[in-house]
Amino acid sequence: MEYLAGKPKIKLVGESNNYLKIILDPIYKGYGITIGNLLRRILLSSIMGYGIYAIEIKGVSHEFSTINNVYEDIPEIIYNIKQIVIRGKLDRDKIHLFVKGEKDVKAGDFDPNPNLEIVNPDLHLFSITDKKGEVEMVAHIKRGFGYLIESENKEPGFPINTIFIDTNFSPVKKVNFEVSSSDVAPFPKREKLTLEIYTNGSLSPREILRDGVRIVSYYMDIIGELKVEEEKKEVGIELLPLSSRIKKILLNEGINNVNVLKKELLSGGLKEIKGIGDKYIKEIEEILKSYSEEKEEETFLERNIEELASELSISMEDLNILKLGGIKTLRDLVNLSINDLMSERFNLSQKVVKKIESKLKKWNLSLRKESNNET
Repeated sequence: MEYLAGKPKIKLVGESNNYLKIILDPIYKGYGITIGNLLRRILLSSIMGYGIYAIEIKGVSHEFSTINNVYEDIPEIIYNIKQIVIRGKLDRDKIHLFVKGEKDVKAGDFDPNPNLEIVNPDLHLFSITDKKGEVEMVAHIKRGFGYLIESENKEPGFPINTIFIDTNFSPVKKVNFEVSSSDVAPFPKREKLTLEIYTNGSLSPREILRDGVRIVSYYMDIIGELKVEEEKKEVGIELLPLSSRIKKILLNEGINNVNVLKKELLSGGLKEIKGIGDKYIKEIEEILKSYSEEKEEETFLERNIEELASELSISMEDLNILKLGGIKTLRDLVNLSINDLMSERFNLSQKVVKKIESKLKKWNLSLRKESNNET
């Protein structure tokens, strides 16, 4: 490949646990602001990290409360908790805190958890002002990206006294870039890009930069492949050898093509439709089995992974992880093994993988079996 300004080189200017400064030189005039701005936007918005999104405090029912013998009120305690920086392993986790007696309570006073690390254990949370004072708390943690407000973090199934809070999941605090004249080839059409990354310490700047480049590459590869997906024509149920009565009932329920009919059959939705009993369901099942079985299986495996996210019971976070790992269709997914999904490439939890396995089994599909020489 020819480079317009010669092949650029990377120069490492400075690096620490939460800082990285590099120079890319030489690059063609105009590329500096293009690459710098692209990376800056991706790094600030799309790198996944961990954050506390809900807390339970014993004896506290809402955020506009106070705790006996504690100097700070609940809003101030919540503000301090938001500053806790976490390095984790699981998609979801929680940490427990119980403190008693006069004490300056810090983030490091949470009970140890082998699956996560509090990066800033000396962070002040609150002060207990009397030896009779005590506080018990559970903080719920999840993996995500961007900034979610309280209402976006709310989930069912939590105790009534749970306080949901705003969460900044991004491990990136600041990204700066500067474009200037090239040191290597000081000509009018040559320039250099200086990039600085500041993080909260939960991920190294190198890891963050690598993730950002991977996200950019994912979309560029799709564009570069130039594979335009043709719109698939849905096969209407009118073409199936069903009785006119069944067709009329299905059409009245909005079930007008084979794919929708299969979905309703698999999910058990047909049983809820008035006028379609077990006899008709069995008839529909047999007809669908005999209808271009091989062709339909092929079509099903080519379904976009985004369309199947809810049916696979995976979250948007897990969906994004699969997509960034190159999984576009159901066929791509079943070509992976359990170890693949739990490897560094995807880092999905065992719980999520089991959900996927269970759903695939209902579709008479399965993940790829491990060979003897795979670990």
